[in-house]
Amino acid sequence: MLERKIVETVIGKTFADTLDIVIINASPKLTFTKRMMVDDLGCANFQAGTRLSKVLKKLGIETPYELSKTDPFSLARVKGIGEASIYVAMCILDHAQYNVEEWWDWKGTNDVKFSGLKHRAIVKASTKKHEL
Repeated sequence: MLERKIVETVIGKTFADTLDIVIINASPKLTFTKRMMVDDLGCANFQAGTRLSKVLKKLGIETPYELSKTDPFSLARVKGIGEASIYVAMCILDHAQYNVEEWWDWKGTNDVKFSGLKHRAIVKASTKKHEL
């Protein structure tokens, strides 16, 4: 990524300052700024990162390890979590060197894409009362 000095010179200090805004802040071990999301995670969907951060806090997930032990279904069933937020979670796991394909195929029974998983999560959530 461009150095801060170059960004300040070309675009301006205000924009350079926004690159240091924390987007994902689930815990000290699971915190990413805009710049870190672009540099380290390789994704720049800050809105999805913000939604994911809120869900990680609600679920008590504080480290990439805990995220890797949480099945995608637990994330997908939360209202507001969509494909982009799942993608950000996958980027976090990949950055922490966890196998994203193994995470997605949790318990060896998940052979569906996200859209099917989300549909099942919504149906199941409508039959049970979840407090998330």
